[in-house]
Amino acid sequence: MEFASRVEYPAAASAMKHHDKIVPIILAAGRSRRLPFPRALAPFGGKTPLAIAVENCEGLETPLVVLGCHARRVRRAVPAEARAILNRDWRKGQLSSLQCALRRVPKESAFLIYPVDQPLLQKATIQKLVRGFRTRKSIEQIVMPRYKRTDGHPVIISSAVRQEFFQAETAREVVYRRPDRIRTIDVDTASVFEDFNSSETYRLCLRKYLAREKH
Repeated sequence: MEFASRVEYPAAASAMKHHDKIVPIILAAGRSRRLPFPRALAPFGGKTPLAIAVENCEGLETPLVVLGCHARRVRRAVPAEARAILNRDWRKGQLSSLQCALRRVPKESAFLIYPVDQPLLQKATIQKLVRGFRTRKSIEQIVMPRYKRTDGHPVIISSAVRQEFFQAETAREVVYRRPDRIRTIDVDTASVFEDFNSSETYRLCLRKYLAREKH
């Protein structure tokens, strides 16, 4: 999403080093209506999107994997270095899963929102976002990737914004409420918005994943 005008920051809001702990929240609770398997367990060259996501978050705090539909099947595949939590209200939508996870995130910690159905994401992109978050201006509370003028995921959010997710109808509403507190990080990959929710889009992602792994 583009914004009409550029925000000018006062001198007091200059860039600085931040050392917040960052807790990854991997959202894997949704129903996979148009697939023969849960999205979290889709085959990608011997890995699953869930395993890829957890690997990509190496170096951060213990990832929280939010389960809902297909919870029993997915729980068995949660890597040992992650923690599975169950959102019993998963039918209420993605925000309910985020709220479920935030109740388990220390109040002083930042968090990274990571949809499980983006298997083309790589660790280097997450690390670039983390560096951007660590060096953000004091007014900037949200860091997100952007590829060719289109925003994507994952998104890193400071603890200062946490409570707003319990008072909103959608996560997007919170993220875009104040453009002045968003820092976008330009990336060189469309993986930040390439996801799958059908057999067709799964096959497309799989082809791209396998082609990349050959190089």
